[in-house]
Amino acid sequence: MEVSALKKIIDDFCVCEEVNIEKTGLIIDGAALYYSLYYTSDPKLDQRCGGDYPGFKDEVCNFFKTLQDCEVTPYIFLDGGSDPDKHKTLVSRLKHKLEKAKTVAESEPDAAPKGCNVLPPLVKDVFIEILKEKDIMFEQCLGEADPVIVSAANQNQCAVLSIDKDFYIFEVHKGFLHLDNFEWKSKEDEKIPAKLYTRSKFCEHFKLDPALMPVFASIAGNDYSRLEDKGRFARESSSSGEYSIKRLDGMLNFLSKVNLDGLNDSQKRERALSEALNHVGKKENQTFKLAIQKYVQPEKKCYSLPTWVSKKVERGELTTFVISVLDQKTILLPALVEDFSQRSSYTAAYCIRQYFYGLLTGGQMCTEYDRDGEEIKDKRVPSILLSSDEQKQLKLQHLHKAPEGLRRRVFEEALQVQTSALENIPDQLKLPVCVTVFWFKRLQHHPKPETVHCLHALLLGFVFDQHGPEDEFERKMKALKDEGVNNWQPRVAHAFSQWQCCMRQSLHLNQLLCSPLPEPQCARLYCGPLLHRLADEDTIEELQKTLRGEKKELYDNLKTVCH
Repeated sequence: MEVSALKKIIDDFCVCEEVNIEKTGLIIDGAALYYSLYYTSDPKLDQRCGGDYPGFKDEVCNFFKTLQDCEVTPYIFLDGGSDPDKHKTLVSRLKHKLEKAKTVAESEPDAAPKGCNVLPPLVKDVFIEILKEKDIMFEQCLGEADPVIVSAANQNQCAVLSIDKDFYIFEVHKGFLHLDNFEWKSKEDEKIPAKLYTRSKFCEHFKLDPALMPVFASIAGNDYSRLEDKGRFARESSSSGEYSIKRLDGMLNFLSKVNLDGLNDSQKRERALSEALNHVGKKENQTFKLAIQKYVQPEKKCYSLPTWVSKKVERGELTTFVISVLDQKTILLPALVEDFSQRSSYTAAYCIRQYFYGLLTGGQMCTEYDRDGEEIKDKRVPSILLSSDEQKQLKLQHLHKAPEGLRRRVFEEALQVQTSALENIPDQLKLPVCVTVFWFKRLQHHPKPETVHCLHALLLGFVFDQHGPEDEFERKMKALKDEGVNNWQPRVAHAFSQWQCCMRQSLHLNQLLCSPLPEPQCARLYCGPLLHRLADEDTIEELQKTLRGEKKELYDNLKTVCH
């Protein structure tokens, strides 16, 4: 829900109850959790250099260790495909995120304005990897997670943990815990201090019939609707707060005075909406009714996906991007921190996405929303298919049954690599090395002096194991990581951003092809601040001299394959 003032009202009026969380189940909004953990970590995790996935993993593991210590059993639900009714909102949000990405790129370290955050591209993939590794119960929904979360919370009699303000509106029997007030780093006596919100207490405070909460949300403003009232409600408020607070307070006061005698809940909502619209001189329309319905009867959207695709999505073995492509033939490419004087980093992985679309749609055109200069524009993208004989075996309905050799060949063709050259490369690095070969070839079309330095930085990063036995190489790498980045170079950042785009799309293509290459450990592959420090000729030469034994052999093998 897009009402930032709502949480402030709730906090100001002390509507929440202070509680200690222990020995209970907890339904967790997965997207809210990984956003929150990344953005609120202390020390702050990198966003300007493409992200710090090892640091993020430490933060996530610490969170779940705290829950375990307090005997809290988490159930994680992750979003799937987005609601087509929200398309305009999502495009608008993408434009806003692009502005934030540009601000982060142009700001000195830790100098970006408060709230100016950009999620690095592999965070969700790393998060799912950690959930599997730690054996934490989770489900990736096919559609939006909200209705599933509410249903699971009420069935299991658990509270919901999230930052999504929609949970202030839904009827969650055991209440809503906002992540900002879930003080997991301040646990005492195996208990986590938190603030518990219940809709009944909110309605009691504002003398509002609970049936009208969806009406309040729809006129206050959410992903579907917002009532343009030209300041009418704010002027009628007795609150001394800022305009946004006055507006919401005025709406709540107005709704509390609507005569609802003798009406059932549906009729109450209809009357309250009608009177609110009339009050500001607006005509009734379906937009508000649709928005209200999303809270009253949150429906799980049905998708016509092959059973094997649905199961893999739900288990977190396949990206939810497949749903957007299959359902809407559309994909929104998230904003990146990159060099805005160059073309979008996603251009580097363009042909990999064409193969991805080809397998999903059987050759139909897809629409991508991506950066063009400093604007978001949509572009039609043709799919790529293999020859007609092989295409019969690669139809989505039975793609999972296609011979492994054929599925591997699709991957090789998309990335223009030969996996037979990877015999001396460890399994977990095979896919990242294919990506690196593809990325380096693409960058060589327009060679820049920093490209080779970025390549060697990645290879040294592949060799580095921060949890392995310490030698001179590991010590120097850890020291560089701790020093941070003082001299951010846009062209270096852009080269690494292109690599991450290629990595993510290759990871998702490999998932769709049922993993002809072993799944890599994404969390250890990329630490932006360290790689930016490594992308320097003198530093590379100094570190190469410290490599010994198996590490030197691995580095030499990587170099041979990638050059």
